[in-house]
This record gives sequence, structure tokens and C-alpha cells, in this order.
Amino acid sequence: MGLPNAGSELRYEIKFVCDPHRLSQARSWIRLHPAGFVVAYPPRRVNNLYLDTPHLSSLNANLAGLPARQKLRLRWYGEDMTDIQPFLELKGKHNLLGGKRRCLLPCKLDLTLTWTEILRIIRAGTGCCPKDLAHILQTVNQPTLLNHYQREYYVTPDRVIRITLDFAQAAYDQRFSPRPNLHVRLPITDSVVIEIKAAQEETERLQEIAVQFPVLRSRNSKYVRGLMAA
Repeated sequence: MGLPNAGSELRYEIKFVCDPHRLSQARSWIRLHPAGFVVAYPPRRVNNLYLDTPHLSSLNANLAGLPARQKLRLRWYGEDMTDIQPFLELKGKHNLLGGKRRCLLPCKLDLTLTWTEILRIIRAGTGCCPKDLAHILQTVNQPTLLNHYQREYYVTPDRVIRITLDFAQAAYDQRFSPRPNLHVRLPITDSVVIEIKAAQEETERLQEIAVQFPVLRSRNSKYVRGLMAA
């Protein structure tokens, strides 16, 4: 397992993680950065439903520290948790280099239905997606984790280097219920996650920006943190 196939946007990603009480400081680090970051988009809530194999191959690849790994998820934005129209996303990682392929499903999903019904609707909706992206659902079809968090978006004035700031995380285990669990939260410890992102050719500039942050770089997978709290 490695990066998604050609057509994905390959980029370098550097993450910093700090305690939630440092959220105001984290905003200041970004807004006062010499690179001149400005707000790129309005803040919004990000929602993810992760799918894995029955043996949790994606989780185990991350825990084993494999340099090349993938994960499949549905992503949508906003407060709605029942009537949604998500993207199907395949995210690949190879060390600091990441890529993502996504396809907007043409159908809306009702998360009050059973998982059997929801997965049937998802498969039916992948007809508009690249064949390999739809094909992965044959084996990666176990709903495992649903999470959401608030995200703020920043960008350099030339829009080359991007930063996301995530906080207010919540997660819900999906493995042991016949329909989506939207109420029983996992006891995860919240954190603030800063992620700097740039295209491959901007490596030097990315590193120059990263060294200005007064925290250490860190690996951070919201998927792994959620399931490890179960």
C-alpha cells in the first residue's frame, strides 16, 4: 500500500501537536508568522467516517510505522450528521509525502439507517468514481470510526503554503453497532493540531516556515488516536 494513483495531489505535510489550552497561542503563531499567513476559507466542522478491512489493516500499518500506507474515508462538512452528501477519499502517505484522491458521491446518506443499507448506497454511488477507488470498497468495507473537529484554514499571500488548525475533536466507535453510533463518544484527549502543507517542489520553503513554530514536529493520526481510545 502506498500513495494513491496518478491524478492525486502530492504534497509534503508537517504536523505539530499541542495541548488544547494553547489554541490561542497556536493562532498567534500562524497569524504573526513572518510568512504572512492570512485566512484562506471560513472555519468549518470536518466530519470523517473511516472504513477499514475487518482485520484493521490501515490501523495496523500505522501502528507498525510502515512508511507507505493508505486509509479510506467518507468526508463531509458542517453540523449535519444524518442527511449528508460526502466525498469518498483515499488518502495515501509515504513518510512526509502525501496524496489524496476524492470523489463526490452523487447520493445523500442518511446516517440513521443500518450499516448494511448505508454501504449498499455508497457502493451504488461509486459508479461516478474512478474504478480503482470504487474497487477498494470490496475489501475496505468495515465502518470503524466516525470523528469530527473544527478546522481553520490559512495560506501564504501567494497561496503556495497552506496551514490547517484543528481542535475540538470528538470520536465515536462504529465497529460494534448495526447502525451508526452518533451519541456514545470515545474518551479521547483533545489536542490542537497544526499541519503545514505544500507541493513537492516547495520543500525548502516549507522547512523554513516550519522551523519558526516553537513546538516539536509530531506524528498524529486522528484515526489511530480514536481507535486506541476505544
